[in-house]
Amino acid sequence: MTLVPRPRLLAALIAGSVLFLLLLLSPVFIIVPLLYYAAMGALILADSRRLPRRSGFMASRVLPQPFSLGEVQAVQVLVAHGDAAGFPAELADHVPADLRPDRRVLSGRFDGEGLLAVEYSVQPPHRGAYRFGPVDLRCWRPGGWLTRQVRIKAEEKAAVYPDILAIKRYELMLRRGMRIMAGLRRARPPGATTAFAGLRDYLPGDEVRRISWKATARRDRPVVMEVEAERGQQAIIALDCGRLMTAPAGLLTKLDHAVNAALLLAWVAQSQGDRVGMLTFSDGVRRFVAPQRGPAQVSHLNRVLYDVKPEYTEPDFAEAFSHLALRVSRRSLVVVLTDVLDPEASRELVGHAIRLSHRHLVMVVAMADPEVLAARNAPIDRVSRAYEWAAAEELLAARRASFEQLRQGGVLGLDVEAGQLSPSLVERYFELKERALL
Repeated sequence: MTLVPRPRLLAALIAGSVLFLLLLLSPVFIIVPLLYYAAMGALILADSRRLPRRSGFMASRVLPQPFSLGEVQAVQVLVAHGDAAGFPAELADHVPADLRPDRRVLSGRFDGEGLLAVEYSVQPPHRGAYRFGPVDLRCWRPGGWLTRQVRIKAEEKAAVYPDILAIKRYELMLRRGMRIMAGLRRARPPGATTAFAGLRDYLPGDEVRRISWKATARRDRPVVMEVEAERGQQAIIALDCGRLMTAPAGLLTKLDHAVNAALLLAWVAQSQGDRVGMLTFSDGVRRFVAPQRGPAQVSHLNRVLYDVKPEYTEPDFAEAFSHLALRVSRRSLVVVLTDVLDPEASRELVGHAIRLSHRHLVMVVAMADPEVLAARNAPIDRVSRAYEWAAAEELLAARRASFEQLRQGGVLGLDVEAGQLSPSLVERYFELKERALL
């Protein structure tokens, strides 16, 4: 059906049926309801001709390029028809349910040129390819009796990639001259040459030997010299795609949080002039990307991360770290994005990470479950809450014990809530460069 009666038309037709009660007085009064319905038919026919033709509608979408995993982004739908100028309308887009649209039915009005523009938000919780379907539209004439209902072809493909918007936000901060992390300074690795890179105000923790006494005297406040650190260092991101990374942590799984953090770290590292590589693994090595520098390498890693899939298998850290040791001979920062349990369950991870740390600087990064943290931090106001707190604290204490074993073996550790993984990992990367550990 392309013409649907409006509620006022149904009410008018029902009201007209009351006129048939006049037949109780005399059969002659049959002319009254017949004239009424004849008039209604004429009005309906006239209204149908004033509605826009079914064949003249065109629809298109303005989609984010590309969709970013876990980010709230807007989708705009445009519908055009020259004869629909000024008409109110309702629109339903056939958006994939997995993209989590905030609304299904959108209301609006065609402008004077016959263009309708509506917008809704989506928050993709998974990477991958999606397909948008047709657009359903209803429009009507103000004060009219009928609604024009049409389905407009607007099939379109879309893809959800790791969080590109986070990179754009960091890039915007750099263009504005802002520091990515407040208080961070350029580091000088041991034996590296340095070059003068500018002056800035003294910050607590700055080395006294970097104070420029001439600039301090001119500005009447402490000023330090900044030096450019040697570039060309190397970072390898090892991404665990095994069973434990399939667990949900808020909107996203732990693997998807790790994917977003890996891409952001890769971009930040290349922006610092470092080479970046990647290893993905589960019960075996799935993909190895040799370290390179430059934006093209980040684009390549983005395509690799787009295809990363979780696997319900136990990760083989022995094979993964042995592969790294064979393929990467130069000392590098190896960031292992995984999950850490109690010391017994994480024994293989701890042992092989310690062995790999004899050649490389290894940092094991894990995400704490936000629900476990909430159970540990919530007030204890009843007996059942005491048991919940004890269970949560036991899990977290076991993780701390595993990280302590890593620390004693010379392996760095980072354990943060899943939603804070990306900024925390970038901050730790800059901290390592500041301490000249890379």
